[in-house]
Amino acid sequence: MKFLAPAKLNLALRVVGQRGDGYHLLESVMVFFPWFDTLEFQVTSGEWGLTCVPTVTAVPEENLVWRAARLLARATGTTRGVNILVHKQIPDGAGLGGGSSDAAVTMLALNRLWGLDLPLERLIELGVGLGADIPFFLGGRAALVRGIGERLTWLPGPLVGELVVIFPGVSLATRSVFQALAGRYPVRAEALGLPTASEGIAAWLENDLELPACALCPEIAVARAALLARGARAALMSGSGSAVFGLFADADSATQAARQLAAAHPTWRLVSGSILNEHPFLHA
Repeated sequence: MKFLAPAKLNLALRVVGQRGDGYHLLESVMVFFPWFDTLEFQVTSGEWGLTCVPTVTAVPEENLVWRAARLLARATGTTRGVNILVHKQIPDGAGLGGGSSDAAVTMLALNRLWGLDLPLERLIELGVGLGADIPFFLGGRAALVRGIGERLTWLPGPLVGELVVIFPGVSLATRSVFQALAGRYPVRAEALGLPTASEGIAAWLENDLELPACALCPEIAVARAALLARGARAALMSGSGSAVFGLFADADSATQAARQLAAAHPTWRLVSGSILNEHPFLHA
């Protein structure tokens, strides 16, 4: 069986506090974007294997896909195994959630292929221990995400937007960005609210992590400025960076801008596409 693992974009991200254990409390509006990894699963009677192309960890046991599969097996006591092949396209350290997306697809796929039938709430309970973005990917719908990622509220209507997403070729560690933010994030109330399709998204794009990330990676500001210069109505960094997305008036404008940016910046990786409000797994 083969499944697509999409990227995510944070259309808004606020840091609203920090727990005693060090985890930051967030509010974020999150959607999916058609920049995909592909995962293939072959269920076995007990053998295990993982191949990732290109390799992203020194050993398979460090890969979030492997950890997600093992976690699900331990939690349910299944004796079945699996061979997994991951084709990576989403860049690492980009704020696009590639590793979390792969882990979530692994949990969703094996929950089905192993015949476990765990409810979504249980999968989220397990997944949040692996990564803050995993509950969102498990939930499968555009959402307002709160807490450390475990509190999901589905958006009341679909969001519409034509985007160009740029990875400027420099990866950022989430931990480093939060360390740069330490002691300087604004004190906010949890009042981000639920956006509606009629509002349009340009007016409320914001990311509390953008300034500290730019201090670590100046290429973010360069990519953001380049998107605005090519006609983007607004531009913002996603997650903890370093990827930046620009919002365009229509698909033709986005496609033309992506071609121009790719020609001007051959070391950047770019994808243009529409906001996805649902995970492809819901229809697989």
